[in-house]
Amino acid sequence: MSDSYQKQDAKRIAMDKAVKVLSFTMLILMATTFLLPMYWMITGSFKLQSVTMAVPPEIFPTQPTLENWQRLFFGPWPIWRWVVNSISVSLLTVVLVLIVSTLTGYGFAKKKFPGSNTLFFFLLSTMFLPSQVMLIPLFLLVRALHLTATIPGTYFAMALPMISSPFGIFLIKQFAASIPDELLDAAKIDGASEWQTFSLIILPLLKPAIAALSIFTFNQAWNYFMWHMVVATDKFQYTIPVGVSYISRTPAVGKMITDIGLTMAGGTFGAFFMIALFIAFQNYFIKGITFGAVKG
Repeated sequence: MSDSYQKQDAKRIAMDKAVKVLSFTMLILMATTFLLPMYWMITGSFKLQSVTMAVPPEIFPTQPTLENWQRLFFGPWPIWRWVVNSISVSLLTVVLVLIVSTLTGYGFAKKKFPGSNTLFFFLLSTMFLPSQVMLIPLFLLVRALHLTATIPGTYFAMALPMISSPFGIFLIKQFAASIPDELLDAAKIDGASEWQTFSLIILPLLKPAIAALSIFTFNQAWNYFMWHMVVATDKFQYTIPVGVSYISRTPAVGKMITDIGLTMAGGTFGAFFMIALFIAFQNYFIKGITFGAVKG
C-alpha cells in the first residue's frame, strides 16, 4: 500500500515539475515575443540608414554608430521642448482624468439614483467609439474656445478628449463598490460632510486604483498621436510622438524618405520615459490591476 502511495506521490511531483517547466517555457517565449520589437527598435537606432532595411536583416549591428542619436539631440528641432510638452500634457491629463474619474466612479458606486445603471451602461458604450469619430467635433470645439492660441491653451486642448475616461470611471467604480457601506455610515454618524467622507475615507482606500489609472492615463496621453498632431499648429507645440514623426522624414535625392534610423532613436528615447515610469510604480500598477482577482 505504501509503495502505491509513493508511486502516486512521485508521479504527482513529476507532473508538477513538468507543468512548471512548461509554464516557464511559455513565459519565456511570450516575453521574448513582446521584447523583440523593443530590441529591434533599440538596435535599429544604432544602425546606418543604408542597413536598417537590409535583406537579410542585421540581428546585431555590425557597424554600430551614434549618428542617429547625435542628429536627434543636436539637429534643428526642439527635442527637449517636445519632452516638456509631452510631460506637461500627460501630467495635466492624469490630473483631470483622476478628478473626473474618482468623483464619477464614486458616485456610480455609492450613490444610487434612478437610471444610474442605464447611464453607466451608456457611458461604457462610448468605449466602442473609435477616437477618429470625434476628431472633427473636438477640433471645432477647441477652435471655438480659442485653446490653440497659446501653449497652455494647447495643453488643455490636447488633454480634452481624455478627460472623461470610461475606463477610468469603471475602474474607480469597481474599487469604490468594494468599500463597506458601514464606513460611510459611521462617517455620517460622526458628523462628517460628504466632502470629508470622500477625501478622508474614500480617496485613501482608492490609492491602488488611482495609481494604476495614473499609469494607464499617462501612457495613453504620452502616446496619443492623432489628436496631438491635429491640435498642434507649430513644431514648438509638438509632443514626442508627433515630433518623431516630423523629424523622421528628410529630403534625399529630391524625394521624401523615412529616416528609419532616426525614427528608431526617437522612438527609443520616447519609450525610455514610459519604461522608467512603469519600473518606478510597478508595485502599485500590479496591485491595482489584480485587485479582486483572488477571493479569500
